[in-house]
Amino acid sequence: MTYSLELPPVGFDFAMDDSPWVLAHGGRGSTKTTDLCVGAYLRAKTPGAIEFMCRQKLIDFKGTTLVNLIQGVGEVPPVIPPGTYDHNKAEKVISIHGGGKIIYNGLDQGDVSRMMGSTGKGSSLNVSGAHFDECVEMEKAAVLQVCMGVRVKVPGLKLTRKFACNPGLPSSWVAEDWGLALDHKPKPGRVSYFLDPRDNWHLPPEFIAELEALDGVARERYLEGKWVGSEGMVFDRFDRRVHVREVKKNWKKQLIGVDDGYTDPFVVLDIRCDHDGRYHIAREVYETKLIQTEKIDRIRALWDGESDIYVDSAEPDLIETLKRKGIRAFPADKGQGSVMFGVNVVQTLLAKRDDGEPALTVDPNCTNMIREFESYEMEPGKDRPRDRDNHTPDALRYALRADVEERGLRVLGPDPDEVKKQEEPKTFEQRRLEDPEAGWEPVNGFGYGGGW
Repeated sequence: MTYSLELPPVGFDFAMDDSPWVLAHGGRGSTKTTDLCVGAYLRAKTPGAIEFMCRQKLIDFKGTTLVNLIQGVGEVPPVIPPGTYDHNKAEKVISIHGGGKIIYNGLDQGDVSRMMGSTGKGSSLNVSGAHFDECVEMEKAAVLQVCMGVRVKVPGLKLTRKFACNPGLPSSWVAEDWGLALDHKPKPGRVSYFLDPRDNWHLPPEFIAELEALDGVARERYLEGKWVGSEGMVFDRFDRRVHVREVKKNWKKQLIGVDDGYTDPFVVLDIRCDHDGRYHIAREVYETKLIQTEKIDRIRALWDGESDIYVDSAEPDLIETLKRKGIRAFPADKGQGSVMFGVNVVQTLLAKRDDGEPALTVDPNCTNMIREFESYEMEPGKDRPRDRDNHTPDALRYALRADVEERGLRVLGPDPDEVKKQEEPKTFEQRRLEDPEAGWEPVNGFGYGGGW
């Protein structure tokens, strides 16, 4: 019986590469998972080999990676020829006849940590190779824990850790480790392969046509395989190539924005403004578990001694303490609609002006500001951001809002006062007058019926 599975040239090169740290990345449908499976299987054919495969969630591994391994997808046959292995589903082990084995799991399963010896109980799982599918879903610490178990030497095999994924954010640890973002260099020993979906002859022409028809961020990610922000990003105008730079000039004034926190980061942003109304985020503080005196020290270290400091109004104790020490601290303007209005302020400044330059830039040393610019996402299906990755953005909007309003800058988006009116709860009388037929008569002497 003849059994064959053809791979695009770049995918084949990735599958055969046994460098210490190897990554395949690219657009949708570019054979990354299949290539990862082929590499793991070819290694597992060697007697004594123990190859570990995983995704972040076991259910996803079973629905995608495992299907490629032993079932096949559409007209593409399974990677492991039928009848050449035994599959123990309970133990999650695929034993290759006459060879080694593939152990698989999800990093969300507690037994992965146990197998890797993190609990200090029992023996750790030592493997000859580790293969991570959709590694952008994973925490780096968990991946490294697994990788420390790659230490079984098998004749004819080198120790390797192989990864496959669709592109993620430029601030992802994967992009940083393999030098895929603009300002990163790959770490030693890292090798990467870019796979283009147009090179996968198994894909239907209509699927390629759909990818070709995409535009914006979707096209860059899903067709061109670029590590850029997603469609759901709050600051979708932010682009490292445009907004991250060093700026030296005579500044008109300084603004300081403060987002308080203890377990969450305590953030201070030093923002400079020129006579033309252009802003530059020059320095940042981003630390956790600071006590009050340390927070004041951090603010003083960035403050020029004259400028206004805008602090989260939910922290009156910090504001009052700063005032008593002679520091010009003010509560940030918050309330209904303030978050999206602040977002619109920042979006307006990120836009390019007539001269082709934006009105807001950030220094390369402000790594947390850059990271949260690229990871702050909207709540799915709602007109508001998620409550995460928002520490530097909050400090930024606190400082900018008062200044741009003072200058009379026209801000994109709805007026916050109008948003507030729309979001304020209606009184009983307003609701009764709007819908008099809803049945507002008393019920058993308590309250009212319909509408409540």
